[in-house]
Amino acid sequence: MNLVQKYGGEYLKDMSDIRKIASYVAQTRKQGEGLVIVTASMLEAASKMTDRVRTIGREISQRDMDALFSAVEQQTAALMAASLTAAGAPAVSVADIRGRSLSSLEIEEGKHEIVMDAIDEAVKDGKIAVVAGFQGIGKFDIEDRLGRYGAGSTAVVIAAGLGCDCELYGNTKAIYTVEPDVDGKGKPVSEICYEEAMEVIHLGESDLERRAVELAKGLNVKIYVGPAFDEEKKRGTYIMSRNMIVQESAVSAISTSDDIVIYTIRGISTKGDILAELFEMLGDLGVNIDVISKQTCSDHSCAVSFSCGRDKIETIDKAFSQNHRFRDLDTARQQDICLISLVGVGMASHVGVAGRAFSVLADHDIRTYNITTSEISISASIDRDRKADAVIALSEAFSI
Repeated sequence: MNLVQKYGGEYLKDMSDIRKIASYVAQTRKQGEGLVIVTASMLEAASKMTDRVRTIGREISQRDMDALFSAVEQQTAALMAASLTAAGAPAVSVADIRGRSLSSLEIEEGKHEIVMDAIDEAVKDGKIAVVAGFQGIGKFDIEDRLGRYGAGSTAVVIAAGLGCDCELYGNTKAIYTVEPDVDGKGKPVSEICYEEAMEVIHLGESDLERRAVELAKGLNVKIYVGPAFDEEKKRGTYIMSRNMIVQESAVSAISTSDDIVIYTIRGISTKGDILAELFEMLGDLGVNIDVISKQTCSDHSCAVSFSCGRDKIETIDKAFSQNHRFRDLDTARQQDICLISLVGVGMASHVGVAGRAFSVLADHDIRTYNITTSEISISASIDRDRKADAVIALSEAFSI
């Protein structure tokens, strides 16, 4: 039986963490188990590299940044392999598993290729393969580099190649019914399907890598997200196909995000060309849109709202002021709000979920602004200072 584990975030800050992981793995590894460990960048080394980059005094290219941090990850993987071997668990580091047969067009289209030979050989020899996390699987911005998103995706792809499960250990300890820091009562969801997990990540503030879950769904890899060093695996969340889960409740989790801003633009032509230009422009600016809603005002006019991270306000405002097609439109911006979302594939078989949710909010005098729905989620923006009230009321109403 094989297994892939990914370590990163708070579990991989410095050398003491590497030694702790190595000691734990050496003591708990099952006899005959083929194990692959994927490492993100050790935080201490990544921070030092970032500091060195800042001393250059000018922005460097993404290609050079990738090269620098790939070196940090290879270094981390080599240190982990050496520490495992010293702890009595023979290991070998694998720096690069990227294939070279894809064309530049195929890569641009999002296709990826990995070569499993070195991993297969290590597993066959009874050694732990330690793989540097970022292998170019998925596109990540330079600002993501310190966190080194990508290791989770690499782990999932390797697990697919080995036909086994994948465990992700990092800052995210589980997917919760309600984030504990909101009402103190949130508990881990023991099992959740891929679609629900992606919705929770997208609509909330989870640090879990959404691309890893997308890949797991496509490759049918079962994921476990939980606290490391917990052999019973009872405090985390298994993410798997919805066909493997008996869904009884309408709502599985409540997700929140208060790091958002909502723009509402009125007086837009219903022809559609200006809408296309708007969202093409936002895409070119690197703005990740969370929620979009549209309201028809007349035969020729509509209003469009969208939400995104507050860190993009300056970028968007500047673009609006410079574009003559948007400059004179009625544009409003709301900042003191949060997005609250009910997520659950059970909504498809339960009627009246939306009515119940909005009745609960109305009963507690919680005003809603923009509202949007999908097959498995209902989202509404509310005043930020009412977030805790809304979460408590809705969690009680839906018994989660």
